[in-house]
Amino acid sequence: MELQPTDRNVFILGAGFSADAGAPLLKDFLDRSRQFMDDPSSGLEEDERGYFNDVFEFRREMAQAREKVSIDLDNIEELFGLVEVSRRLGIDKQKTRDATVYMIAKTLELAVQPAGPSRRPIRFDVKADFSKEFRAANNHGLFRQLPGYGVEMLTADIYQYFAALACGMFDDPKRQMARANTFITFNYDLILDHALQRLQIQPDYQLDLSLLQTFDLPAAGRKCSLLKLHGSANWGVCGECRERVLVLQDKVGDSPREFRSRICEKCHKQLFQPLLIPPSWDKSEYHSIMTPVWAKAVAELKAATRICIIGYSMPPSDLFFKYLLTMALSENHGLYKLLVVDLKSPVSRLEERYDQLLERLFRERRFKFEDDGFQMFFGSGSRALSALGRGEMLGGNIGF
Repeated sequence: MELQPTDRNVFILGAGFSADAGAPLLKDFLDRSRQFMDDPSSGLEEDERGYFNDVFEFRREMAQAREKVSIDLDNIEELFGLVEVSRRLGIDKQKTRDATVYMIAKTLELAVQPAGPSRRPIRFDVKADFSKEFRAANNHGLFRQLPGYGVEMLTADIYQYFAALACGMFDDPKRQMARANTFITFNYDLILDHALQRLQIQPDYQLDLSLLQTFDLPAAGRKCSLLKLHGSANWGVCGECRERVLVLQDKVGDSPREFRSRICEKCHKQLFQPLLIPPSWDKSEYHSIMTPVWAKAVAELKAATRICIIGYSMPPSDLFFKYLLTMALSENHGLYKLLVVDLKSPVSRLEERYDQLLERLFRERRFKFEDDGFQMFFGSGSRALSALGRGEMLGGNIGF
């Protein structure tokens, strides 16, 4: 019988994880979308500008309720939730929801950048004892040698470095068999998907294979579970039958336009659209599609020995996360660390939310809040490696 890994890390990613790559935060999302719509050089085609305009027209209509109801229409989650409930109640048409989904996916495509002032490369060294093993792991050549150093010093994109560290590529090979690593994300973007594929690791989305079309199926090779609880910009669902899912996986396509040429093998309609689920509203419409993903997330959280939450603001509107975490941890008897990595902000009061959520003794013994953000924490060297129990190949020279 195959032995199950006993050292299991689960990484939960929120919008703050993707911010350094250019993905807008919830409160900035609509501003970025409007900038792209108004900018003639943004690359939007005329029909795409029409989709953006449909969303902003809906927002203008909803703004009339502001004098009676307090609601943040600048928050994309709030607006997406309103679009969804409006369609469910027959108040608004399906086209508004389709336009909202398209606008979200297109904004992410335009906003995310491979490099920039916020997305800094990281430097790190490899211990001499592991030089041979590291060179074998670096057969993709993504970690570049820095000349002029007496030790093996390398540089890489911060997201490339994170994906490699979190997947165990920097681990002592003798320990890798006892370890497992899983990503759970609330984000629609493809930043981590791209990072994994560049490392020649196939994102395993845990979707029901019986619902998948035969296009772009996962390639054989090394895989890592990437559980996208609210859907993904490279997942498409048939807008007619809603029973077929298309994953643009081999190339991890960025553009929602890529779905338009695909025809559903079940109903033979050409109506694929990005599969995005509003985090603040009822998720039952795509229950049959998403249940395996959610079930796998619960199973991984139940078995986790460490949980690391990065850039997730735990908004009050998303009770789904609280219920998910509560159900999973109620049966987890092996968890010895809950780590939250975020930026300390007196406005968000995020640390206070976790203080209220967690039981006192657990909070005092198992909980740690790192308040210097994603990049600074993972560039902190031994502090991050120790907290995650990973990266024995790496030395002490890690930073920017």
